[in-house]
Amino acid sequence: MEKRAFIAILLSLLILVAWQEYMARFYPAPPEPPAPAEQQAQKSPPAEQSPAVTAPATAPRAPAAPAPAQAAREIKVETDDYVAVFTTRGAALKSYQFKHYRTDANPQSPFYELVNPGPGVPLPLGMRWQAAAPIDDSDLVYGVSGGDLKLSGAAKGTLSFQAQAPDGTIAAKSFTFSGSGYLMQLELSVKTPAGGSLAPELLIAERSDHATPNPGAPFEGLIALVDNKIKRENAVEPNKPVEFTGELSWAGFGYTYFFFAALPDSSPQHKLSLTNTGPALIASLRPLAVNGSQRYTLFAGPKEISTLEAVGRGIEKSIDFGWFSLIAIPLLYVMHFFHRFTGSYGIDIILLTVVIKILMAPLTHKSFVSMKAMQKLAPQMEKLKERYKDDKEKLNREIMELYRRNGVNPLGGCLPMALQFPVFIGLYNALSTPIELRHAPFLWIKDLSQPDWKSLPFSFAGWELGIPILTIFMGASMFVQQWMTPSAGDPTQRKMMLMRPLFFPFMFVTFPAGLTIYWLVNNILSIAQQYWINRHD
Repeated sequence: MEKRAFIAILLSLLILVAWQEYMARFYPAPPEPPAPAEQQAQKSPPAEQSPAVTAPATAPRAPAAPAPAQAAREIKVETDDYVAVFTTRGAALKSYQFKHYRTDANPQSPFYELVNPGPGVPLPLGMRWQAAAPIDDSDLVYGVSGGDLKLSGAAKGTLSFQAQAPDGTIAAKSFTFSGSGYLMQLELSVKTPAGGSLAPELLIAERSDHATPNPGAPFEGLIALVDNKIKRENAVEPNKPVEFTGELSWAGFGYTYFFFAALPDSSPQHKLSLTNTGPALIASLRPLAVNGSQRYTLFAGPKEISTLEAVGRGIEKSIDFGWFSLIAIPLLYVMHFFHRFTGSYGIDIILLTVVIKILMAPLTHKSFVSMKAMQKLAPQMEKLKERYKDDKEKLNREIMELYRRNGVNPLGGCLPMALQFPVFIGLYNALSTPIELRHAPFLWIKDLSQPDWKSLPFSFAGWELGIPILTIFMGASMFVQQWMTPSAGDPTQRKMMLMRPLFFPFMFVTFPAGLTIYWLVNNILSIAQQYWINRHD
């Protein structure tokens, strides 16, 4: 029965892997439709700068007739860390490329693009306000004060946009940039023809269709800190917005390795809503108090814990370390400490594994000694089973008495494994969530955040495959470790335990290479410790 169960599990795994490869091969995700004509028009040569519009000082007047369509122009802002492109149509962000992060591990690949518009998806950093009916500025062509900027170090630069809506309302946006870092300052204001103020809503948009994950940085959805509580939303039904009201520290769209967020500088009481319009997810930040203008600090940068902590206001909580964050974060700090001296995250993981193994060595030693003692008691346990085979209660009492007389704890071998599990999960989150290991090389491995087989790819009959050298070594080390581990069970059970290492390579073949390095080094150290115990037994 045990052999049949094992064969069934193995066949199930093979069928699952084959099915996934078959679907990816013969039923790929459909390509995105071409961009609309409006986006093509934005690529035309820049027109002359539109003059800034000033607010009228007269009494309210009838809505003006729509002005003739104006050609939009683009303004490029380059700093030490990113290249941003703004369009005067909506005074929105059209492109944002990181200068230190690329789309894949190839050093010649394009810089990573944070803005990915599609048909029906508005550009980020739009604005909306409540007049007779809600109005947004996606179709307004702004006048701009300032041109292309190239900043470095502590240098500052500003772009000021202003436009007049058909009803006479004056909308204005002002961006201030720094030569280094990932922060921008944004000020929004909406003035009525009578000189009053309306509360502007800041809009951040993203595609709603992420059925095909972006391997460079999978989309995580809306992440916000409201009333000091983390909110995460990535599944919103069309036209059924999700809303939060309270003190907003920050909100934005998260990706596995990057974050695009707005931090209110004034009027912290906000109404935050996330709406699925069909093609787009739109996050709206609306202040509850009207102060004439609203100021935000914008962060568009990597989820590097030191960078996020420098921003403040708890934005580092945007990194989801899971339930074992109390373990993951200290492990990440230890790895950062090692990296100051080694410069290699692969070596850092090995050193971190050694530190964890040293800390857990007393428990591991006690576990091995307990299993060795259980193995020595196996003949006596078999005699008791034969003697009391018809009296289970008596048998259990005699076995416990046997353990007591010999000072053996039957659960002693389970404790280290129980403690190692949260460490493993915490390390998994520490290695796969922050950006540190993204595209980090080690030996032949090109990217420690990806499975190791992707570093040695090959094609066979149209299938994209690879050689998982690390995973094979890890499976072999688990077999040796299991072979050396004392077993108090019968021979059939021991054979089944020796088959266990076959399952782990199937699991680890999809794990990040950095995690496989940890498990391999941990197994090697456990084998050495077990060998030392056997020699001195």
